[in-house]
Amino acid sequence: MEDQRAAGELTPRLDELAAGLADPDCDLDDLAEIEEELVAARRQELIPHVEGHLAAAVEAGDWYARHVLARILAETAGHTSLAALLRAYSRDLGDDQDSLSTTLHVLAQEHPAAAREILLPCAVGDDEDLRRAAIWLLGFVPERADLELLAHAAQDSDEGIRSAVVGTLGSHGTEPDAVDLLLNLLDDPSPQVRISALGSLGFLQHPRTLGKIRLLANDHDPRVRAWVAIASGRFSALEPADFATLAVLDRLAADADPYVRDQAAEARHIKPLRD
Repeated sequence: MEDQRAAGELTPRLDELAAGLADPDCDLDDLAEIEEELVAARRQELIPHVEGHLAAAVEAGDWYARHVLARILAETAGHTSLAALLRAYSRDLGDDQDSLSTTLHVLAQEHPAAAREILLPCAVGDDEDLRRAAIWLLGFVPERADLELLAHAAQDSDEGIRSAVVGTLGSHGTEPDAVDLLLNLLDDPSPQVRISALGSLGFLQHPRTLGKIRLLANDHDPRVRAWVAIASGRFSALEPADFATLAVLDRLAADADPYVRDQAAEARHIKPLRD
């Protein structure tokens, strides 16, 4: 009877919390007390109610309410909350979502098989936001079989999806097919995707990619050229750079853009040229 009464009392407390989160004049200390009470309770009966409030908060564009309610849901439901948390995470509400992204990849890594059952359908679905999030999270539970899915997503019209593909490909290490896909993405029309691919390739430091990386020293976007220097510098951190790479870094150290010059000089370990 005591447990039933406690469960019945917690639903109004959850409703009170949700209403307070939507009220800009509500006392945050009072809300924090309710949040901790609900987290500590971990009542399974509350899960559908928390999911409903979380979905409403996302629909309202309230990032702070999302943060609070997602924490309660994760603590209460564990890995079974992953689908609802992924949907909430997939919507851009303007915050960095550090805590929610950490929660998602920890849950996925703790229960990879269950996570993949949720992620794979989302990664090929019609909801672009959800696709992007699912492809990102697949990078924490990678399997070689994902490369076909990633190759298809690398051709997507959505720049954000292609960028997510780059990060997930990086989790496949120096698997040849994954490296080939990253090299192809160096030709992407989006400068941001090219930058992401350079970052992943610089981290992987696979020798056969360096020639293609150097070609982007002629890119029209100065940020891309800067990342050519950054990626090249990561290679030379392991062993002395070859003459072709040194020549590229020297040329970038005299680039018209000051950021490019700084990055090239740092990679080359020389004093940058100043205007």
